[in-house]
Amino acid sequence: MRFVFVDRILTLDPDRTIEILKNVAATEDVFDDHFPGYPILPGALVVETFEQASQLLIGMSHDFARVGRLCSVERAAFRQFVRPGDQLRVRCTRVAGDDEAWTVSASAEAGGRLAASATLHFALVEDEAHGERLRAAVRVLRGATIDPAGRGGQA
Repeated sequence: MRFVFVDRILTLDPDRTIEILKNVAATEDVFDDHFPGYPILPGALVVETFEQASQLLIGMSHDFARVGRLCSVERAAFRQFVRPGDQLRVRCTRVAGDDEAWTVSASAEAGGRLAASATLHFALVEDEAHGERLRAAVRVLRGATIDPAGRGGQA
């Protein structure tokens, strides 16, 4: 993944759910153009964050032997703007599927309020190279835990 929208894995229940953090930094390139004077994270990048978190859940649930290929996004809804300085808490939960395909329900909260939600459909495939990239990303993302409440302890 060239553009990584997952900053930290908070929780993982393999085959079921993952919760991640995405810190929205004012220095992200997208804010140069979207929109000058009133920066907003595009909804497409929120959906990309859902996709990346789901990829991690699928890969970790299958020991990286299988990965997800996004087939479709349904019922995407954006309820509040995501702005620089926000911290997105994203939860992706498998709601249906088997070893061939998964359906994932995703939601993002910013400041304790629902910012976005969507349903994503994935085909599960074998892709050794992508699985290894995901495995490397997990080693980094699970490295140090952070306290999303800012209390200085473990999450």
